[in-house]
Amino acid sequence: MIYKLDPANYEKARPLFRALEFHLSSAAVLDGNNPGQVFVDDPARPQSAFMFSPEGCYLAGDPDHDTFNHTLREALHGKQLFDERVDELCFICSVASWEKQLAIMLNPWQPIKIPRRHYICRELKYDWQANISDGFAAHCLDNAILNQPGLSIPDHIRGWMQNNWGSTADFLQRGFGFVTIHNEAASAAQVVSWSLADCRSGTACEIGIRTAEPYRRRGLATITAAAAVEYALSNGFSTVGWHCSEDNLGSIGAAEKVGFERERDYSLYYVSLNGEE
Repeated sequence: MIYKLDPANYEKARPLFRALEFHLSSAAVLDGNNPGQVFVDDPARPQSAFMFSPEGCYLAGDPDHDTFNHTLREALHGKQLFDERVDELCFICSVASWEKQLAIMLNPWQPIKIPRRHYICRELKYDWQANISDGFAAHCLDNAILNQPGLSIPDHIRGWMQNNWGSTADFLQRGFGFVTIHNEAASAAQVVSWSLADCRSGTACEIGIRTAEPYRRRGLATITAAAAVEYALSNGFSTVGWHCSEDNLGSIGAAEKVGFERERDYSLYYVSLNGEE
């Protein structure tokens, strides 16, 4: 059997997810800071668990619980655990032995194994203010920016806040972010790079970065991410996390220039749900 765990009982499942705390979204869901759902084999004494979070799906606890695995497989294929409009999933496993079970549960969907890097920044090593070019300005993302007349804001920013935090209001209350604006004083002002918090738990947080296509390879991602890190480390966070794929050289370069240090390598399993079963 599989049971949806009441948020009031999330602490019962926390020990199962300890090995996944490097993927901070798992802890953020358990804390109630970010939306998500937790499913377990036994609500009173969970031994196996599945979490659906804004940053991916997590498998934790005992990987050899046949009844739980079989029920979870049926629920995944029936799209009973998430919005039916979801067309792709990413999985992270707490232990390597979950990987074999994941392949069985997803069959005939074929998961793609993607090598990933996890970085941590404890000290900013990049002077973004000295490197920002004329015509560009970095700002903390707040209500004033979101409602600034004439400012073009990519839809991705509001989508990010909604997906990872539940709403814009929740993001502004619990999260943070920085945006870099081009031609701020002009009528054609636009946000061209943005770095927002993905999640938070305790004194740790994680951020992501995105830059509009025409403005890439100008160092704007490094500047914007550095501004976000500076804000985080100056406002109660002791560490800032960063995740990227092994082949994303742009992301790796920006992270390391800012001051992120490589913490670990891990695997993510991607599956498209659009294929025929």
